[in-house]
Amino acid sequence: MSHDERKAGVQDRIDMLNRRTFLQILGGSFAALSLAGCDFRPPREEIVPFLEQPEGVTPGLSLWYASTCAACPASCGLLVKNRDGRPIKLEGNPLHPLSLGGLCARGQASVLDLYDSERFQGPRIGGKDVTWEEIDREVRKGLDGVKERGKKLVILSTTITSPTLLSAIETFKGAYPNTEHVTYDPLSAHGILEAHARTHGRRVVPWYRFEKARVIVAFDADFLGTWLSPVEFTKGWAKNRKIDPRHPTLSWHAQFEPRMSVTGANADLRVPLRPSEIFDTLVTIARRIAEKLGRGEERWLPQGGKSPVEEEILEKTVDRLIEARGRSLVVCGVNDVDTQLVVNAINHLLDNYGETIDLRQPSLQYQGNDERMRALIEEMARGEVGGMLFLDANPLYDHPEREAIAGALAQIPFTLSFAGRREETAGACTFLAPDDHPLERWGDAHPHFGVYTLLQPTIAPLYDTRSAITSLLAWSGVEATAYDALRRVWREKLFVRQEAGASDFETFWTNAVRDGVFLLESERLPLSPFEFRPVARIRRPKPPTVEGFELVVFAGVALGDGRQANNPWLQELPDPIARTTWGNHAAISPASARRLGVVEGRVVRLASGGKGVELPVRIEPGMPEGVVAVALGYGRKGVGRIAANLPVKKFLPIEVEEPNPGGVDLYPFLAAHTVTLTPLDRIEPLAKTQGYDYQVEPMTGKKREIVRETTLSRLEHPEAAPHETQHEAEADLWPEHAYPGHKWGMAIDLNACTGCAACVVSCQAENNVPVVGKVEVRKNRAMHWIRIDRYYSGSEEAPEENPHVAFLPMLCQHCDHAPCETVCPVLATLHSSEGLNMQVYNRCVGTRYCANNCPYKVRRFNWFDYAHDDLVQNLVLNPDITVRSRGVMEKCSFCIQRIAEAKRNARGEGRDLIDGDVKTACMESCPSDAIVFGDVNNPNSRIARLMKDPRRYGVLTEIGTK
Repeated sequence: MSHDERKAGVQDRIDMLNRRTFLQILGGSFAALSLAGCDFRPPREEIVPFLEQPEGVTPGLSLWYASTCAACPASCGLLVKNRDGRPIKLEGNPLHPLSLGGLCARGQASVLDLYDSERFQGPRIGGKDVTWEEIDREVRKGLDGVKERGKKLVILSTTITSPTLLSAIETFKGAYPNTEHVTYDPLSAHGILEAHARTHGRRVVPWYRFEKARVIVAFDADFLGTWLSPVEFTKGWAKNRKIDPRHPTLSWHAQFEPRMSVTGANADLRVPLRPSEIFDTLVTIARRIAEKLGRGEERWLPQGGKSPVEEEILEKTVDRLIEARGRSLVVCGVNDVDTQLVVNAINHLLDNYGETIDLRQPSLQYQGNDERMRALIEEMARGEVGGMLFLDANPLYDHPEREAIAGALAQIPFTLSFAGRREETAGACTFLAPDDHPLERWGDAHPHFGVYTLLQPTIAPLYDTRSAITSLLAWSGVEATAYDALRRVWREKLFVRQEAGASDFETFWTNAVRDGVFLLESERLPLSPFEFRPVARIRRPKPPTVEGFELVVFAGVALGDGRQANNPWLQELPDPIARTTWGNHAAISPASARRLGVVEGRVVRLASGGKGVELPVRIEPGMPEGVVAVALGYGRKGVGRIAANLPVKKFLPIEVEEPNPGGVDLYPFLAAHTVTLTPLDRIEPLAKTQGYDYQVEPMTGKKREIVRETTLSRLEHPEAAPHETQHEAEADLWPEHAYPGHKWGMAIDLNACTGCAACVVSCQAENNVPVVGKVEVRKNRAMHWIRIDRYYSGSEEAPEENPHVAFLPMLCQHCDHAPCETVCPVLATLHSSEGLNMQVYNRCVGTRYCANNCPYKVRRFNWFDYAHDDLVQNLVLNPDITVRSRGVMEKCSFCIQRIAEAKRNARGEGRDLIDGDVKTACMESCPSDAIVFGDVNNPNSRIARLMKDPRRYGVLTEIGTK
């Protein structure tokens, strides 16, 4: 058919259309459009009854178990929510004396690691699956062979705080006397440990008592983010940041650092410093304190170079510290012994030991020995080691000398890994004896002197794994389970030492399992005097010849040291400062970017010592010129599809070909001080969740006070300096709602919120929030119900080199006059009688009008049926929450399922709801206790009192949302 014939045929059909036919077709098209937004597939549900009803289990009701978090060495207390035999949510244990009910983002996400379908599913020899009987037999042969050859057997681990596991290692060493236990930590505290060994005679990390400190000065120590025990430190720090309007007081916090950290963003005074300038600044402060105290102790202090810090700032810092002697605290995150010796001297001069620094009940969370690890690598190279067992250690990824380790390891005949998930070192070992996940096993922890905690299994092992304790005992010829060993250790070492309590062990054990923690107040070390002579022997290091950029490698809030790189919740968690996800980047200052002529996303080559990597640039205000900062934990190969950033769903393509979609591994640069940066002719867009960094309208350039701030003096004297605010709209178009019963509300203390993002992961776990992947995040399609906006002072046109930072947690405001409710054509979004803005999923047809009309931009649309095809990972889903499908809008519900559960429990107990019965997921996990939720209509509730606080305001209420 010719073109003319086809054209004539089309015209004939058009001529046949009358008005009635046209309206019929049009109506049918609208019906088809509406049906396209619906999903007629019935949900797949299987009802499988118990063959035998377990005692104490009621289907549909949750059980809670006390345990201990193993996501990092801090060993925070856990409460594990178990639903029908499945752990589905983790909360902090309020009885734990260190974490006090808080839990960080990585701790929250560790429940998803349990359901990682790429975990090892049983023992292996040479990559082939075997039974435990077979591997036990072959391992004993291998161990005996090492002993017969007269070679050394080494157990290499990261810090172990478990008394029972350490006891099993000692039993193993008894069976194989040629065994040595060597400890290292990827994020090492060796400098702190060795410095205290020299000044106090004890190789320990002190117990830093931030709650006692009125003045805090930190040098490159992100103690609110990732340093040592951040949940514990955040709890202590936040106690002195809560403001009582009747008696407003605050601690004072100064931060000296080479990159913008979570801690620096929350400091009262922040000073950007290059890494090479930290030592001289510390010595300057130490000498000035000693001179002002006039005790002649400056003679013990080393000579330093001139500090680049302004004189006014130095004097202010020194004066503040001296005024708060005994109530001040100086900490440093630099892993250098001499630098830490100067810090010890400052704290000694300020009389902080015994007050804000406790050496009698020190921390046991980090015990790695860098010097012994270096010696071990040399022994391996000389052929002195005949066998190695890797226990929670992955040096082929997280040690800077991994190439030397890999070469030596290939020559060792007996190698075994206890890794429970795929990792680099396990792949190089002959034997694999996978350990249980921490939620599948019995265990314990001793994170501090006087503090003992328990791990208990909350589910049977999903795979054919076995506790490392059981394995070590079996190879030692001891027939005992981890549970048997645990009870024996607690009976012999703890029960007999309790000050008061149970008279018999069974009662003692039951109480410990119920509470998850046992405190032994009498466990203290004797006092030790300060020794100045090691400080006097310090010689100022030769200033580095800086060619290119000084390098800062750090642990990010999301992935930490990288052990959880295969966790999608953490990969998609926005960095609190950069607001980036799915990969790392090279952060440089605006001045450095101008010097290099690069823009954000431009790929640069970072090189040092013959090694080089390529990664995109992130321009980060608040960094000193000539410094580049890159996060650790990324760039892992062969450990899982999430770590490698493969598509979350096969129909979600990677639109931009990238050589390193899973980020770049920076562990080889851990010991490097300087690098060169070379811009390349390539752009890799960052997967960011925040487009505007400033409180300035992009079109008009007018500042909008989204985060309202005031000063302590204004609170102390409000009549002298009234705070200017934007008032709520004077006229309303809509009638007021009546709330005769409950009226739910939330308040967030922005002075206590640190931006740590624990609430983001907690909400995701509680509400089945999906992961969308890097490509979708670039399209602004992240699904988090709560986000934490980070704003810099200044503007995009006139950025500040060292800006002030403000965090604003943003979630659905549950407006009384909600703009979203008035535009929904199908009443899928509506208002409840208790003040909740509710979303009815099966009504929603996906017009997205509500999202367009929401001024807070907190409504999330499901563009796809996001990844729920992993049947093992689906076990983490909360059965109280509908899994949303494609074409449906969703948002924060104020954890309405928790409100319903609290009402049900109160009704069963024959009482009314009381304040504290309902806690949203974000509130319960917040380490700084910044979030308060409750019934505004209850005059005795915390939320009702906070609504009368003079600092209280609502975001954008001037537009009438109420």
